[in-house]
Order: sequence, then C-alpha cells, then structure tokens
Amino acid sequence: MSLRVQVGAGWNLPVSDESQVHGVVAATTAAARTAGLDARSTARCELLATELATNLVKHAYGGRLLVTASGQGVVQLAAVDRGPGIADVPASMADGYTTTSSLGGGLGICRRVATRFDLYSRPGQGTVVLARVGAAAEESADGIEVGGVLTPHPAESVVGDGYGVAWEGDRLTVAVVDGLGHGPRAAEARQATLDLAGRHTVTDVSRLLREFDAGLRTTRGAAAGVAQVDGWGRRLTYGCVGNVTGRLYPPREGRTLLCMPGILGAGVPTRSHRLDTADWTDPAMLVMHTDGINGRWRLEDYPEVDRHHPAILAALIWRDAHRGNDDATVVVIRTPTNKDVR
Repeated sequence: MSLRVQVGAGWNLPVSDESQVHGVVAATTAAARTAGLDARSTARCELLATELATNLVKHAYGGRLLVTASGQGVVQLAAVDRGPGIADVPASMADGYTTTSSLGGGLGICRRVATRFDLYSRPGQGTVVLARVGAAAEESADGIEVGGVLTPHPAESVVGDGYGVAWEGDRLTVAVVDGLGHGPRAAEARQATLDLAGRHTVTDVSRLLREFDAGLRTTRGAAAGVAQVDGWGRRLTYGCVGNVTGRLYPPREGRTLLCMPGILGAGVPTRSHRLDTADWTDPAMLVMHTDGINGRWRLEDYPEVDRHHPAILAALIWRDAHRGNDDATVVVIRTPTNKDVR
C-alpha cells in the first residue's frame, strides 16, 4: 500500500482589501497548475478564489485563504476568519443573500462550482468555508475521512511540511512530515520522505520509519508521524520521531500519542522506533500536526465540528493555534458522523 495522495504545496494568503484579490487568484491558478487540473477545473478554482476572497473583505473584515494542491489532481481552498460569523447558514447559501448593500449569492455559487463544499460558522467567532476541486477530491475510504491544511514559513514560497494518505481495503495509513528547518532544503527533505513512502508498501509502521531514517541521510532530515488504522480490527498503530503531535479522541480531552525525540536521516536508534497503539472506536478521531502549530487548541471550542469535513477542523486549529513563524500542517483522520452543509 503506497501513498495514493501526497500534499506538499500550500499557500497562506492574507485578504483584507479588494486589491489583494488578484494576487489570491494568481496563487490559486498556480495551485491548479501544480495539481495538473485542466482549463475548466482551473477556471472553477479561480472563480472560487475570487468569491471567497471577496467575501472575506466584505463580510468578515479580512481573513486568510489557505490553498493546497496535490499532484493527484485536487486543489483545496479554505477561507478562515475571525469575523462576525453567519447567524443563518442555510439562508447564506441562497442566491441574493447578503449582509451588505452588495448583491449576495457568493456562497451559493461556491457550493455549485466546488466538487466538495462545506461551511462552519459560529456567531461572534468567525467562519471557515471549504471548497475542493478535482475528480479525486474525496480523501476518504471505508468509513474513514481525512482532511488537512498546510502553509509555508511566512518568509518562504515553498513548504517544508507535507502529508500523504494511502488506503488498502480496511487499512488506512497517513504520514505527516516536517522537513528540518524551512525553505527549499526542508522542502527537499519533505518530498524525499513522501517519495520513500510512495515507493514502499506500508504494512509496518516501524519499518517505514526505519526506511525514512535510512533514505534521508543525504538530506537535512525530517520529523514524521505515521498513523495506521486497521478498520477491520478497530485498531490504531502510531509511530513518530521528532516534533509531530498526534492527539487521539476519545477520550474526551484527547490522549497525546507517543513520539520519540530525534531526526530521521541522522541515524535514529532502534529504540526510537517504538510504537503506540490504541482502540479505534466509532466515533474516533486523530489530529496530527507539526510544530508550526502550538498545542493550546481545545476540541470543545468547536461544537458540532464533527458534523463537517475533517479539513474544517484542521483549518480551525490552524486559525487559532498557528505560531506564525514556521511551516505548519494539520491533518484530521475521523470516522464520519451526521453531516451539515456539503
């Protein structure tokens, strides 16, 4: 089971003025090119970027558009803000809806144009709008969904973080990687790690970590966390070396999974490849993030978020816990429950 989805390109685009909309659209065009989308899908991405950025300016008084691209043909846009929120989400989906003197309908357009669409909002706390474009926009299989966001160091144009997803029958594997430092050399280490995972059959988490350690010797090295869910056996196996956090729910407050110190590629001792295991109950959720995210976020701050795509929670955690001085990645793995807007 090699990685079927690799995500290693991301943009963190501030939007506080209409003059920034053009730059947001240009970055989204670059994301579509990275993902290998055709002209029609690229145009859909550009329309979504225009509508979401315009909404951030007019209704949220500014925010961020987080854009990610995978080489498997998916572009994801997540508009995040701490604005007034939306009191009536269903009404906001209707054409002509507006809270300003301008013509409404932007969110309704986004829902029609996107392959996958979702929205989470709390009055007085802000909103996350998620739109995904691409034939492979479903990162889910066998009752488990995966979603994430990643952004570069604020002084860099390339991302040193990344993640990959693989499925085989009832088994799901997710690898979250943080190349040491930031910039091009960190991105090189990240990509080398994902390439290694893509070339090897992922049946043994400890063995995969050893493959990372051996294969990254010519790079500056990386931290990585690997989670494998055996859906048939209802079991989670987790291995981690370096500064990647894994937090499992339930329990209600979350349990932080074992992660050993070290740098993959620097000759990690065998004892550092220790694994953590836990029951994978229904419902169950695992949040993994790199050290560009601090650990002070709380799941209880996002009521009913389990009714939404997991990338919504990833974007909320990024919004509220992003350190702002490093690459940052958040990935959420979850058994789905009842859904809201899609």
